Amino acid sequence: MTEWAHRVRNSMFGAERTYRLTPEALCWTETGKSDGRLAYADARAMQLISYASPIGRALQCKVTSAAGDRARLRSAHYLSLGAFEDRTDSYGPFVRELARRIHKTNPGATFVAGSTGLWILWLAVGLLWVGVIALLAAALFETVFDAPLLGSFAVALGVCAVCLPLIWREVRSGGSTRFDPLAPPEALLGGAAAQPGKSPNNSDR
Repeated sequence: MTEWAHRVRNSMFGAERTYRLTPEALCWTETGKSDGRLAYADARAMQLISYASPIGRALQCKVTSAAGDRARLRSAHYLSLGAFEDRTDSYGPFVRELARRIHKTNPGATFVAGSTGLWILWLAVGLLWVGVIALLAAALFETVFDAPLLGSFAVALGVCAVCLPLIWREVRSGGSTRFDPLAPPEALLGGAAAQPGKSPNNSDR
């Protein structure tokens, strides 16, 4: 019998954790610390998001209990400063199975894709960025005779313009939406999760 497992270190401020799905709960062991546990029956909500990271798009799953306890696991494994490892191959199938078990045990749980708060933040950043570009463009056209200053404005304008596609991508994704726990969004699980029959790479037997 396969035991579902996913190992990840979320950031430089935490240790590597091994998450496992037992018959009754999501459990984890953190290096040098006590074990943690969140029962499927106590799960109030599951939220899936994606975010920009040094390895491109990374994924995160957050499970919240009725008492307010939280378990957060990600697809990007922190190795060292600026260095991450993509562990989507185990993350996707693990999260898919976790959603199924929570729904089966607690049909009243809420399953959410995306984050309205994060979307509002990106919207604010986008509006601010557009304002900065407008100011730089105005300064560029008004600076005619000072060549060094003209070049500085042009470079700054170019850098700001390059960032716009990333900001627009985040804004276009919209806020949070409900999803079917039996069919989570593939974009928030990764490619490996598209193969239901594939065993996770980090599984133990």
